[in-house]
Amino acid sequence: MVSLESRERWHFSSGHGGMSRPAVADGVVHVSSGPELYALDAATGQQLWSFVTGYDRISPRTPVVADSVVHFGSDDATGHTYALDALTGRQLWKVSTGAPVTSRATVADGVVYIGNGNGLRALDATTGEQRWELTGGEVLGCPTVADGVVYAHVGGERDNRGLHAVDAATGERRWRFSTGHEWNEGSAPAVSEGTVFLSSGSSLYAVDAHDGRRRWECRTGHYVTASPAVADGLVHCGSWDSHHYAVDTATGEPRWRFAADGAVASSTAVADGLVHFGSWDHHLYTVDAATGALRGKFPAGRRVGSPTVVDGVIYVGTLNGHLHALRSLVPGPQDAGN
Repeated sequence: MVSLESRERWHFSSGHGGMSRPAVADGVVHVSSGPELYALDAATGQQLWSFVTGYDRISPRTPVVADSVVHFGSDDATGHTYALDALTGRQLWKVSTGAPVTSRATVADGVVYIGNGNGLRALDATTGEQRWELTGGEVLGCPTVADGVVYAHVGGERDNRGLHAVDAATGERRWRFSTGHEWNEGSAPAVSEGTVFLSSGSSLYAVDAHDGRRRWECRTGHYVTASPAVADGLVHCGSWDSHHYAVDTATGEPRWRFAADGAVASSTAVADGLVHFGSWDHHLYTVDAATGALRGKFPAGRRVGSPTVVDGVIYVGTLNGHLHALRSLVPGPQDAGN
C-alpha cells in the first residue's frame, strides 16, 4: 500500500466550508465552495477566476462543463441556474427554476437537465429558456441521459418517489420504478448496456432501461447514498456500513468488498483499473478494481467528497473547503520526466 501524501501535486483552499465534486475540462478544474465557483489551473492549482452568486451563504452545486460553458445551479430560494464562459467566468445567462436547485446538471444535445425541490427542468443550453418540466418531487441526484431518455431519481415525501424514465425531447414520462425505500435519493443513476443501476435505501438495484422492471437487488448493511459507477462488468458503490462494494452487473452478486474505517458516502471514480472513493474516516482510498486490494490511501484531514480522475490525476475535495490534486498510482502523461 502506498501513501498518497507524497504524490500530492497541489492543494487549494477556498476559505469556505465544503467543496463540490470537481469538473475538469481543457486543463481547468471547476469547483464550487460556499457561495463561489472557482476555476483553477489543473497543472498548478492557481486560481484563474471566481464567480460569486451574490446569495450570501448559499452554495452553488457541482458544476458541469460542456462546449466551453460551465453550468451550475444555486440553492437560493428561487433556484437560479447559471451558464458561464469557461475561459473567463463571464455570465452568459441566469434563470430561476422556481425552487432551490438540488442536483448537479447534465448537458446533452444542447439541453441542460437539472433537478430542484419541485422536480426536473430541461433548459436550452444556449439561452436558458425552459423546454419542459416534470413536477412532483425533489430531484436530488444528477439526472442521467442515455439514448434519448432522462433517468432521474425523485425523493421526498410525495407519491411519485422513485426512478423516472423521461423522454429527453418532450418530458413525457415512460415509466417509474420505486424501491419502496426512497427517502433522500441524492445519487445519480448509472446506465450501461440497457440497464440502469441505482442506489436506494440500503441496497443497490439493477433495472431494465426499457420498461423499468427490476433485474436484481444487492443489499448492504446500511444506507447507500453514493452514485454507482460501472466498469468492466462491475458496478462500484459505497455504503454507510463502511464498505465499498464491487457487484457483478449481470447477477447482482458481490465480487469483492473493501472495508474502510468510516461510512463510504462519496461517489466512485474508476480509471485505469483503479477505484477511488472517499470515506467519513477522512481518507481517500485507491483500490484495485478487479480484486479490491488496497493500492493507496490519502489522509485528507476531514471528511472526503467524491473524486474526479482525469489524465492520471485525482482531484478531490474535503468538508473544510480544501481541494487536493494527487498523482495516480498508474503512470499518466503528467508523470513524464518525473
